[in-house]
Amino acid sequence: MACSRRTKLLLLLWLRRRIRRRNTRRFWVHPIQQERDSLGEFHHLYPQLIKDSEKFIKHFRMQKSSFSELQDICQDDLLKENTNYRKAISPIERLTVTLRFLATGESFQSLAFRFRLGHETVRRIVKETVQVLWRKLQPQDMPVPDKHSWEQIANGFQERWQFPLCAGAIDGKHVQLKAPVDSGSQYFNYKGHYSIVLMAICDAKSKFIVIDVGAYGSSSDGGIFQDSNFFQRLREKTLHLPDPIQIPNTNTIAPYVFVGDEAFPLLENLMRPFPRKELSDEKRIFNYRLSRARKQIECAFGVLSSMWRILRKPIEVQVDFATDIVKATCVLHNYIQNREPDRIKEMGNFEDDTNSTFTPTPARPGRRHTGDGKAVRNLLMKYFTSPTGSVHWQTNVLI
Repeated sequence: MACSRRTKLLLLLWLRRRIRRRNTRRFWVHPIQQERDSLGEFHHLYPQLIKDSEKFIKHFRMQKSSFSELQDICQDDLLKENTNYRKAISPIERLTVTLRFLATGESFQSLAFRFRLGHETVRRIVKETVQVLWRKLQPQDMPVPDKHSWEQIANGFQERWQFPLCAGAIDGKHVQLKAPVDSGSQYFNYKGHYSIVLMAICDAKSKFIVIDVGAYGSSSDGGIFQDSNFFQRLREKTLHLPDPIQIPNTNTIAPYVFVGDEAFPLLENLMRPFPRKELSDEKRIFNYRLSRARKQIECAFGVLSSMWRILRKPIEVQVDFATDIVKATCVLHNYIQNREPDRIKEMGNFEDDTNSTFTPTPARPGRRHTGDGKAVRNLLMKYFTSPTGSVHWQTNVLI
């Protein structure tokens, strides 16, 4: 009994000391952070950057006009009130910290020293700002497609890549994470790392139409696709795809389709290549034409990771936070392309970083196929090898 009472008294004393220690602060604002307005990176570098357009783009990944518009869009959601003890961090500085985190992949600690902010302050700023970016930009820069949108996308693939009735190119990428808490093997991918998967569909100019972020890294492209909300809507025919129409300059009726690699199932509205074994000339030409259209999603991913290098190294946050980061980079990709299309063209020959952690999902052949899918693929194959649908350079693939 006495021992129990003594234990309780010792525990009470320990708790009192811990509370007292927690409430005893060395500084309300650290001296280093007190000089943020004069020595922090934002306050001494930003005024110089706005005088140099080229360096501004390298720093923020966008032109000054795009940055100013982005600031206006996010201003109200990023605005904080001053307190009696400290001055609030302005919306423009919050946006700057977040863009530098996304552009460089620097740690929160490194950015904290650069901007003369607290480590947890930087983490909180980034977490709040990436959510604001998605919430404010998605409705205008990655809107949910409707029938007219799908028609415009298909026109783009026909004009630029000579693939008719193509509503988008689909693929997936692993985004490497620091091992998530209590994740088990769900996020452990085929390369021996923890990751979440970005599944995306893009248009003929490599702009994202639909993204699905957060699937377990242990899954394959096809498995992630079939578990996605997009696939459910495709199967239930609630995507608002236009009705089947004639393939251009023919009397052949065909549905709108998406194009993917061999990891995806062959469906009425989803085309994949013919298996590589014993390919006829017609099948090789079909695979070539499909590959030209499908490469737009590879280009989109390449530009995305070149611009936002946070995707090229393990992200040291938990899954929900990492998901918000990836969504923000994708919607910023579209935001910039909508305002600066020439800059995306300039990045078309992106640098392929072999050490990047932004890696393809494994191409495990999808086993599922339908009779309708086979029939549509054969229709397109015949079109591509006909005088009406062929292009003069496609026979080079046969050499």
